[in-house]
Amino acid sequence: MFWISLILVSLFFVFYWLWPKNELGNTEKYSNEFNPYETQTIRKKNVTVEKVVYFEAGMSKLVDNEILNLKRWFTPDSLQSLDSVLLIGSADSSGNLAANRKLVKERIQAIRKILVSFGITPEKISTLPLEPVHGRSAKEREKFRSVQIKLNFLG
Repeated sequence: MFWISLILVSLFFVFYWLWPKNELGNTEKYSNEFNPYETQTIRKKNVTVEKVVYFEAGMSKLVDNEILNLKRWFTPDSLQSLDSVLLIGSADSSGNLAANRKLVKERIQAIRKILVSFGITPEKISTLPLEPVHGRSAKEREKFRSVQIKLNFLG
C-alpha cells in the first residue's frame, strides 16, 4: 500500500511539473509594451508613386507632349513633400550594345534635367541605369525604351 500511495503522489508532481504555467505574474514579458507616462512617436510611412516615360527607338530626347505630361504630374504641393526620386533607365537590345548603354544614360540625364527645371534639387535624385533587355516582340521592345520615375513622399 505504501508503494501505491508513493506512486500516486509522485504522479501528481510529474503532472504539475509538465503542466503549462500561467504567466500573469511575470511583468518582465510586458515591460516593452505601452507605457501611458511616455510619449509615443508615431512613424509615418513613406508613399511611393511611379511613372514611366517612354522614348522612341534610338532617341534620348522627349517630345513636348511628354514634357507637358510630366509638368502636370508634378504639382507644387507634391514637390514640397517630396523626399527622394529614383530614375531607372532601360533600353531594348536591338542594335549596338555600347550605343544602347550610352542611350540609357542619356535618357536618364534628359529626365533628370527636366526634373531639376521643375524645382527638384539634384541631391534628391538618384539614378540606376539597367543593361539593355532583349524583347521578344515589338511591343516588349517599346516598353523597354523607357525611364521609370519613382517618387518617395513623406507620409
